[in-house]
Amino acid sequence: MVKINERIMITVVPFWMDLSASVFYLAAPLVMIKLGGNPIELGLIGAISASVHMILANLAGRLSDRFGRRALMVAGPLIFGISCLLMTQVGGVKGILALAALNGVSMAVFWPAFQAWIAESRNGSGLARNIGSFNMSWTASHLIGPTLSGVLFGLHSRLPFWLAAALCISLFSVMRASVRERVPPTQKETRWLPSEPEELNQGRAFLYAIWIGNFASFFILGNARYQFPKLAMELTMSPYMIGMLMSCVGLAQFLGFFSLRGSERWHFNKYYLLGAQLLAAFGLLLIFFFSQQFIFALAFILLGLCASLTYYSSLYYTVRLMKKKGKGAGLHESILGSGVVLGPLLGGIMAHSAGLRAPYILCLVVLAVVIVIELSLIKKQNPQISQITQINIKQKNLRQS
Repeated sequence: MVKINERIMITVVPFWMDLSASVFYLAAPLVMIKLGGNPIELGLIGAISASVHMILANLAGRLSDRFGRRALMVAGPLIFGISCLLMTQVGGVKGILALAALNGVSMAVFWPAFQAWIAESRNGSGLARNIGSFNMSWTASHLIGPTLSGVLFGLHSRLPFWLAAALCISLFSVMRASVRERVPPTQKETRWLPSEPEELNQGRAFLYAIWIGNFASFFILGNARYQFPKLAMELTMSPYMIGMLMSCVGLAQFLGFFSLRGSERWHFNKYYLLGAQLLAAFGLLLIFFFSQQFIFALAFILLGLCASLTYYSSLYYTVRLMKKKGKGAGLHESILGSGVVLGPLLGGIMAHSAGLRAPYILCLVVLAVVIVIELSLIKKQNPQISQITQINIKQKNLRQS
């Protein structure tokens, strides 16, 4: 049985798991459309899966803190693989929606435990780099998965699910052989980086702002994932082209994570957050007003860049600043899951009643409200917060010189 070491797992396992998920999540809406599903039913795929994920992720994170990470990390791929196998036999809309709930269970038990497991391996800048490697890994799968899914769907509508099942079952075998429980390393305090948000009110406020921003990013991406295929097929795009456009989100996230991994200047910096969200707003306007494929590609790149900043910030701040890593990772997953719940569901209602481009106006409204809330949270930000990053950078430069 194949075993891999912990360093390799941080980069290989997220790619492996999310490759199967990205293959599944393009093919499932296309099957739904083929079966005559309407925009509300398309939105329910994401809403049901993310609802279960949101409800269970926090609980699963707490369970991993109490009973260990291994069992949950191993169970996640197995459950998702079973769902993919069942999907090869489903012939109705209700069956797809039932499996969406099972997918939510698999993601809820896997990701908080795995993220907490990563957080236990390093502290400080080492943790930031590990999270950067993790983020680049899972987004790299989104460069390949949607395109591959579109190609396979064009050959036969059930081929993507057979591939996703094979990936998950093989990952289950590797995880079962490789993962061992471990004792978290002792956290070392430094004089320039606060260890807990509870010790610094302004740090907590910034963390809340990032959580809200990440909610908005995944509200938008939920609409892109589950509502855009319907619009694309109305514009006579092929499954292959739809997959290529979805891969643009993954490309942008990968490039964003790569840039953020090599810098600390974005830490507790509101201008990076607001700038990324303005890019997302421009991308939404492009989707609403234009129909050219290269314009859609640009729009999805802008959405992906925004999501890369909010996701990286949310996960890093949460597991770095909270004592209970599993609980923190569960909160991070639950908050972004709530965006994936509400985005496709409300977007589906808008598309059904006001047209297939209406969801992107809804996303703009949500983004504007979120920016106002963020500004109200961080407008009195203590200068000490932004100075933390500058001290970190100076210390790092001194060590290297």
